[in-house]
Amino acid sequence: TILASALRFDICPTRLSFTGAMQAIDEFAASIRLRSGRLEEQWNNLLEVISELIVGNRPGRQEKRELKRRRKNYRLMTCRRNPNRNRFATAA
Repeated sequence: TILASALRFDICPTRLSFTGAMQAIDEFAASIRLRSGRLEEQWNNLLEVISELIVGNRPGRQEKRELKRRRKNYRLMTCRRNPNRNRFATAA
């Protein structure tokens, strides 16, 4: 939807607010559920609203996606789960 709005109004898609677009889409979905009609008019209105939700210049906000490996305090389980359960169970 962000891309459709950006193409229609000639705006860079990275300048549009993702959170604002999600909120506008939720409102659009609610109006569809109410079956208020005028679907094409509502779609055009949604695209216009999304095109108005422009965020400021955010330099350095685009980073590569990477997974961080963190050291865990637990050893890897090397045997089946049931023997471990019985071995570490304590009497109440």
